[in-house]
Amino acid sequence: MSIANVNVKPVFIQLIHSRAYEGPCRVGRKEDMTPEAERRVARKQYDGFVREVQANVGPTVTLLEPTYIEWGDDFVLHDAELARLEPDVRDADLILMAPTGLPQYPAVTIAERYAKPVGMLGWIASVDIAAYLRARGMEGYAFLDYEHLNHVLSLMRARKAFRNMRMLVAVEGNPAVPTGVVSSIFDFEGLKRRYGVDYTSISATDLLEAMYALDESEIQQVNELTDTLMANADAVHMEREGIVPSVEFHVAVKKALARYECNAFVAPCFEICAKEMSADRRVTFCLNHSLLKDQGIPAACEADTNALMAIALLMYLSDRSVYMGNSYMVDGGSSSNAVASIADESVYVGNPYRVDRAQNLLGIFHDVPGLKMKGFDEPDLPYEIRSFTTAGWGATLRYDFFRDVGAPVTMARFDPTGRRVLVVRGRVAGSSGFDEVGCILSVHVKVRDISDVLSKEMDFGHHLAMVYGDYADQVRELGAMMGFEVVES
Repeated sequence: MSIANVNVKPVFIQLIHSRAYEGPCRVGRKEDMTPEAERRVARKQYDGFVREVQANVGPTVTLLEPTYIEWGDDFVLHDAELARLEPDVRDADLILMAPTGLPQYPAVTIAERYAKPVGMLGWIASVDIAAYLRARGMEGYAFLDYEHLNHVLSLMRARKAFRNMRMLVAVEGNPAVPTGVVSSIFDFEGLKRRYGVDYTSISATDLLEAMYALDESEIQQVNELTDTLMANADAVHMEREGIVPSVEFHVAVKKALARYECNAFVAPCFEICAKEMSADRRVTFCLNHSLLKDQGIPAACEADTNALMAIALLMYLSDRSVYMGNSYMVDGGSSSNAVASIADESVYVGNPYRVDRAQNLLGIFHDVPGLKMKGFDEPDLPYEIRSFTTAGWGATLRYDFFRDVGAPVTMARFDPTGRRVLVVRGRVAGSSGFDEVGCILSVHVKVRDISDVLSKEMDFGHHLAMVYGDYADQVRELGAMMGFEVVES
């Protein structure tokens, strides 16, 4: 799993008064209001704050060195105190302020100086700080409790992963308008400006040629991975020699990703297929995409950057491998349909491409399921290996989505401008194509209104990314944080 932790810098600000006195902002016994007394209490509170944060942040959080800072009743935050934040404050994704007395001015000063989000647990001062920063286009957060804090940190972690995303784009033909998906994102520089997503282009022909340039250790990797995939499969419906080229391509792609320091991959299918480069090498890209996603590396078919971005979005939020495919409306009229039951409602899964709006069934088909679709830390899902082609080459993993009837899923896609995201909630209703050749494996999803999905897809395109679980709310919150619009169906 390649998603980095989010870095949190705990900061404790203590106001130390110059002497003991009472007034409209301060009351108490004089012996408790001396600088020495305030400092003793503050040090105990600081230790307690640090222990509390350490005990309550989630496992995907890295705590930077906690910092204790003082300021006085001259209300000047001196540079010598701010220097205590070094050397790691610039690595922080969030500066977490302790809820001490009158921390507002120091908090906003730190936020402005280091251009970092600042948040605080508590109420009065936290919302005061947040309002100041947000009015000036900066990030400020008031956290209700540690559950709320960890939720926001999970969104920040997804945003950080986006900012660190580097796409390796295999190109064949016209990169601006892929043959297979003409609705693909066309403004890569816009992605870089808005989200920090960078890219490197590589010749798809050269990448395929790299299959023949593997060194001895890489060939050993190919053999070991092929043997492992075959041994762990419930069934293998093709010869080993038909699987090896797809594994060779995967190893070549991993080598290219490392060489160009990229962590996401997209490749054209139709252009390479038409030139028979795929047939010459007896390889399809399906297995590679499945294996990459199981390693936390977004990968998409048909040079579809919209789908790649949506896969990354859902993967970074869920810590799960993400499925993708063409979307279509499932017909419920065939007598040969398989039947699943959701909440005592019969759901008929049958011949695709004919519309049955009454059932509200959405199909997604591509041969790229992941074995980690239930979580990167979970055991591999059961699978079979089947060839993509009738000639017996082009290895694909097959998962029976009928195992998950009733499970909630979230589907998403960026629009061609890269500024909007379509989000669709649904529940697994069945599957088809498990034991057939071709790009045919399909999951069927019951949605709220299939007509509404289609009407909105006209602004987004046809491939959808799908993840297990309901992440629609998190996508909307992340959109507000990152600046993309969310359209829900």
